[in-house]
Amino acid sequence: MVVRRLNFAMLSILVLAALAAAGQTHGDDAIVQYQARVSRFPSVANYDGLGAAFLQKGRDTSDLSYFAMAEQSLSKALELTSSWDVLAASPLTHLAAVCMAEHRFADAASYANQALVAGAGDPAPFALLGDAYTDMGDYEKAQTAYSKLQPGALGGRALPGLTYMYDTRESYLRLLHGENASAIELMQQAVELALQDHMPPENVAWTYYQLGEDFFHGGDLDNSAKAYLKALSHYPGYYRGLGGLAKVRIAQRRYDEGIDLYKKAIATIPLIEYVAALADVYETLGRHQQFDKQYKLVEFIGYLSSLNKRTYNRELAVFYADHNIKLPQALELANRELENRHDVYTKDAFAWCLYRNGKLHDAAQAINAALSLGTQDALMFFHAGMIYRDLGDISRAEDYLSRSLAVNSEFHIRY
Repeated sequence: MVVRRLNFAMLSILVLAALAAAGQTHGDDAIVQYQARVSRFPSVANYDGLGAAFLQKGRDTSDLSYFAMAEQSLSKALELTSSWDVLAASPLTHLAAVCMAEHRFADAASYANQALVAGAGDPAPFALLGDAYTDMGDYEKAQTAYSKLQPGALGGRALPGLTYMYDTRESYLRLLHGENASAIELMQQAVELALQDHMPPENVAWTYYQLGEDFFHGGDLDNSAKAYLKALSHYPGYYRGLGGLAKVRIAQRRYDEGIDLYKKAIATIPLIEYVAALADVYETLGRHQQFDKQYKLVEFIGYLSSLNKRTYNRELAVFYADHNIKLPQALELANRELENRHDVYTKDAFAWCLYRNGKLHDAAQAINAALSLGTQDALMFFHAGMIYRDLGDISRAEDYLSRSLAVNSEFHIRY
C-alpha cells in the first residue's frame, strides 16, 4: 500500500508534539517527570505536558492505550480552564491529535476548531483540521485549512515548523490529485526544512520515509531505497524505514534481505501492513508454514482491532479480499471503515471488497469514486482493471491495467 494511506494522520502528532516538547525530555522520562509535576502542581500546563508525553509514547509504540491515557490527561487540563481561554489551545490541539490517531476524524476537526478559537491567531491547529478533512474525503476544506499554514497567510506571523507542516500536507494533496512529480518536490523541500530546523532525529527520519514512499509510489526503486536508508541513518532501527526498505528489496527480488527487514520492523512494532506484506512474500515463495504463522498474527491483530473498533478495519479488509478469505467479513469491515472515513483509499478498499464478493456494478461505482481525483496509483488502477475485466469491458480493463504497470510495475508482489 502507498504512502500516507495508513499513517498520514500520524504526521499531526509527529510535528505538533515535537514543537510542543522542544527542549524537553522525551519518552518514558517525560511521562515520569510530568506525572511528578501533576502530583505536586495539578495545573493546565502540567496536565497538557503529561498528555503530550503520552501522545508521543503512543506514536512511538503504536500502543493505543497511551492515546487513552493522553486523552484522560488532556481532559483534566481542560477541566481546569474554560474552552475559550488561551490556555485551552494547547490541550485542545493535542486532543485533536489523539483523535486523529484513533481515527475519530469528526472529533479531531471539532477540537482543532476549538483550539483555533482559543489560540488567538496560532495557525498550528489548521494542520490537524486539514488532516481530519483529508481523511473524511473533503479535500476542498482540507486545502483551505492547509492554506492557512503558508507564510504570511495570517498576517505574516512566523511559527517554527509551519512551512514544513504546509509542504508535507500539500505534497499529499498533490499526490492524491495525480501530481506526483510536484508532490516529490515538496517532500524534498520538507526534508531540507527538517534538517535546517534541527528537528529531532525521528522527525527527520519520518520525512525521509515519506519521501521514500513517494518515490516508490512512482516506481523509482533506487531513489526510494536511498530515502529509506537516509531515514535509518538518522534514526537507526526506525520501523518505518525498515518496512519501507523491505518493500523495495522484495520488489528488487532480494527476498531474503526483504524478509529480514520485515522481521526487524515487526519485532519493533507489529503493524498489520508489515505482517500482511510478509505473509504475501511467504505465500508467493511457497513457504506455506511461515505464511500460516503470519496469517495467524494478522488474525490476532484483527482481533485487537475489533476491540478498539477503528484502527485496522481497512487494512484487514484488504488482506482478506486479497487472499479471497472471509469475504463477507471483509466487506463488513470495509463498509464500517467507510462510515467514518471517506478518502479515496477507503473507497478503493471498499471497491475491492465489493469485487471479491461478486458485486461488480457496485464495485465499479466505488472504484470510479476512488479514482475521481485523478490519483495515479498502480494498485487502484489494478483494482479498476480487474473490476472492468469481470464486467466484460475489456477495453477499459486493458487501459487500467496498462496504466497500473506504467505507474509502478512492482506495485504488489501478488499481482
